[in-house]
Amino acid sequence: MSTTVKIDKSRKERMDKFVASLLVDEGIKVTFQEVLSLMVDYSLENKKELLKRLRSLPPLEKDPAWLMLDRPDDWGIKDSSERIDEFLYA
Repeated sequence: MSTTVKIDKSRKERMDKFVASLLVDEGIKVTFQEVLSLMVDYSLENKKELLKRLRSLPPLEKDPAWLMLDRPDDWGIKDSSERIDEFLYA
């Protein structure tokens, strides 16, 4: 089973260069997916190091997207879940 993961363009480019350098410098031919899977495994095996990096990230409460959840827009509609396209694309 596989899952789609979104990463920012900069990280994708850096990962592509890393995968290419493995082939050019080391003669190791691997896919992007294989490298990403190994990186996940490595992170899980080195939990303390990962936690250090996670703790250095800015708190979620300061993220603009997170802050918007506290101030949702009122569209004047009680339940728009079934008619969302009608209101978004009208």
